[in-house]
Amino acid sequence: MMQKYYSQLKLSNVWDSTLQGLQIYPYNPKLFTSLVEIGCLYTVPVKLRRMFDEYCQKRPSVIAWLFAVSYELDKECSRHRIHALFERALANDKLEHSVILWRCYIAYELDVVCNPSAAKRVFFRAIHACPWSKKLWLDGFLKLNSILTVKELSDLQEVMRDKEIHLRTDIYEILLQDETNA
Repeated sequence: MMQKYYSQLKLSNVWDSTLQGLQIYPYNPKLFTSLVEIGCLYTVPVKLRRMFDEYCQKRPSVIAWLFAVSYELDKECSRHRIHALFERALANDKLEHSVILWRCYIAYELDVVCNPSAAKRVFFRAIHACPWSKKLWLDGFLKLNSILTVKELSDLQEVMRDKEIHLRTDIYEILLQDETNA
């Protein structure tokens, strides 16, 4: 309801209501969206960063960390901050096994920073932290296939087979296609 009437309400009322809402519903994505929107328009970045840091420390959740990262993605000089946010989130005992955080970190390294070697390192850390996640394993084959060597891809397939994570296609056919296309 607040989002509908932003323009008619005072900033302090909207800000206070959003913060009170987050106290009652700490994992509500709409409230975090509102917080980021208001913060981008009306507050200085340091204040919103401090709030996210404090909130993520007191009540760590995947949602809070992802919104903190999404806020930083809009800023141009935030690469170090985003790396630090991902590292702090994944260092948390409650969140270190979060597949979505690992996948976002890999995607960030590949698509935003364009650092394939860092994405490869993050990928190996991710499958170590979440070995049950088929999505993470598939990210290795689909997103990192140009970065990983044939030996690494074949080793990954063997480990997946040992863990009974099955692929629907024969990976050797894909590797042969890549070699003939090269």
